[in-house]
Amino acid sequence: MLDENTLRVLPKAELHRHLDGSVRLGTIAELAQRYGLDVSEQELSTRARVLTPLAGLEEVIARFAIIQKVLCCYEAIRRVAFENVEDTWRDGVKLAELRFAPPFIAAGKRLGNDEIIEAVLDGVEEGSARFGIEVALIGILPRTASMEANRSATADLLACARGTHRGAWRLLGFDLADSETVRPAEEFLPLVQQAREAGLGITIHSGENTSAGQVVNTLRVFGPSRIGHGIQAWNDPEALRLLREGGVTLEVCPTSNWLTHSVPSLEAHPLPLLRRAGVRVTLNSDDPQLMGIDLVHEYALAARLYGFGLADFLEMNRDAVRASFLPEELRRRVLARWFAS
Repeated sequence: MLDENTLRVLPKAELHRHLDGSVRLGTIAELAQRYGLDVSEQELSTRARVLTPLAGLEEVIARFAIIQKVLCCYEAIRRVAFENVEDTWRDGVKLAELRFAPPFIAAGKRLGNDEIIEAVLDGVEEGSARFGIEVALIGILPRTASMEANRSATADLLACARGTHRGAWRLLGFDLADSETVRPAEEFLPLVQQAREAGLGITIHSGENTSAGQVVNTLRVFGPSRIGHGIQAWNDPEALRLLREGGVTLEVCPTSNWLTHSVPSLEAHPLPLLRRAGVRVTLNSDDPQLMGIDLVHEYALAARLYGFGLADFLEMNRDAVRASFLPEELRRRVLARWFAS
């Protein structure tokens, strides 16, 4: 059995971590105190962590309210972005993609998308320089936000990606997240097409707590190169065929799927079945601070429950690097340095 020390120093690539969904408890408390925000000790102890399964994805998303509250200004967001990079570095990550949703952060505040994006870029740029890991950013549209807010966020994300900010080159991906059935996928297609035409990579949350049919629909409507979660495809021949033939990579997050009640247990998670079916699968932490885990925890879980060894992890990490939205030259460099054997 692989021990924790071995797994911690093991080089890793992570494609699915929500920057604005993973804030350290100590940082939440400090930001609340600094900016005079109404966050009680009881809230911190009972509402800022999800450690046992809740009724479903929507109930877990509701726990993000405290995090959303403290992402209240440029400096708070910049700090959280920096700390996310530090946390990935502590997990042994050599290539990371962090995603964030400007409409989620901005809701109910006098805070523009441009200020949010700039704060994230600055924090990530500082963290990458400090810890020496390659980091890309993915902009998210929350499906539950108004279409007006999402159109505005898309325009600002694409303007940033084309801009001259020192970290703008890191904004390389585009995503849809949260409740998958709140609106028809086709309503978001024009925004996804704008992002694709601007050169951004496309990854879509799909098939987490919904059906394999949703995965099939996502593949046919959006044609993404990656899918966030996608685990419900495991026993659907059509979904598996489309994933294999399209070379689509799944960003899988076992503990998160358990906590959102998307799988009945960690033992029953379809991760090993998806791999055996020939689907490209990567291992990720999703919202590690919210869920009281780290990426090393997910590796230990996969080793213990699914029998994964170093060769399995190497294969998944190679697939993660190849599926990354970072420039090809950087991907080649990371592969050659950390994942050659």
